[in-house]
Amino acid sequence: MKRTTLFFTLLATISTATPALCAQKDLGIAAAVGADAISSYDVDNRIKYIVATSGFSGSPEAIARLRPEVVRTLIDEKLEIQEARKNNINVSDQDVLQAIAGIEADRGMPPGTIFHILDSKGVPRDTFAQQIQAQLLWHNLLMSKIRPHVHVSDLEIDIASKKIAAATSAPEKPAKGTATELKIAVITLPVDKESRESEIKQFGEKLVGEIHHGASFEEMARQFSSETATAGGKVESFWIKPAQLDPKVVKALGDARAGSVAGPVRTSAGFTIIKVYDTRGGDTKPAPKAEQPQTPKDTEVYLKSILLKAKSDTGAKEADAMLQIGEEVAKHPGTCEEKGIASIDNVEEANIDVTFVRKPISELTSAVQSIVGTLKVGDISAPFASYEGIRLYMLCDKKEIDAKPVDRDLVANMLFQQKMQLEAQKYLRNLRREAFVDVR
Repeated sequence: MKRTTLFFTLLATISTATPALCAQKDLGIAAAVGADAISSYDVDNRIKYIVATSGFSGSPEAIARLRPEVVRTLIDEKLEIQEARKNNINVSDQDVLQAIAGIEADRGMPPGTIFHILDSKGVPRDTFAQQIQAQLLWHNLLMSKIRPHVHVSDLEIDIASKKIAAATSAPEKPAKGTATELKIAVITLPVDKESRESEIKQFGEKLVGEIHHGASFEEMARQFSSETATAGGKVESFWIKPAQLDPKVVKALGDARAGSVAGPVRTSAGFTIIKVYDTRGGDTKPAPKAEQPQTPKDTEVYLKSILLKAKSDTGAKEADAMLQIGEEVAKHPGTCEEKGIASIDNVEEANIDVTFVRKPISELTSAVQSIVGTLKVGDISAPFASYEGIRLYMLCDKKEIDAKPVDRDLVANMLFQQKMQLEAQKYLRNLRREAFVDVR
């Protein structure tokens, strides 16, 4: 398969450690997919990439458990690329670069951070770029061939909207400490063959164990979840009531708290892993009578946002130094009444922005929600890297407010994505069935 010029550019600009690595590469064949081959070198580099960027354990036992799933993922990517080429679907170098920049922005990373990480770990940059290319090709193929045949009717939107509104406003008397709403994201590991069910369950259990020990849920989702296929590799989080979830999932979540991860749970979609980003509700007050339905609630937060601005040419060393400064700022951030920082007389001369934000927490990005959700009023977050520099959030106030009515556009998009995901899974299942695949 012909590589785009992007990959040659990436290889040409990689660190000096990479040529030595490439000279030692193992070109043994891990799998054949039609006329294309996946080398052991490809598999090893994908594993190194996952370990380098996600916090996944590099122990021999963990790698042994990870390797078969990586091979399977690379086989699926090869099938997706072949099908896209067959249908004259292409992506440009600029598309790939923009997608990489989007991933960094979503994670609050300065531009170029991912490539810095790969260079420092001896992972070829095109290992990551090729994965992004495959995801974009598959997404564009689905939009071209599947999307025109997926429709959501007004009746379906009406029914779903009424269910959501009813579940949101229905009187409940939750158990002590039980949240009435959860903001979650999921990893779905499809079971395409009954013979692989035990293997996939064990892999799901390994993922959960790794996440509990510090691995990134979001990176694991981007690597292995079928949920991200129709979203162009993005990990989506959403608010939902426990009553709207599969009872098996509710049982696994138990007394959910922000940051908790549960699963894998066997559902109709496969094995599901759930991360809770935030919770709301869960007081022990008596529920109102049925004739007095509750108004759906949200939480409004008032934040002091502190940004240590990065320059356009800021490198990894400078970013580390800024992070240390951010840690000092966190010790003396000033009060919520001050427009400055207690430890710095003139924030403008120090290239620091201090702003105040008052918003419903549901309107914040999932990354900010996960940070703010762990804070008590008066607390300040640890400093973290963002696209603009090093940022900290101080929670100055929060209060319950009435939530907005059910958004029909959001409901329509949710139904559309569900249908797209089902059709994408069918499509890939058919490609696997029809293809010649030989795993060595």
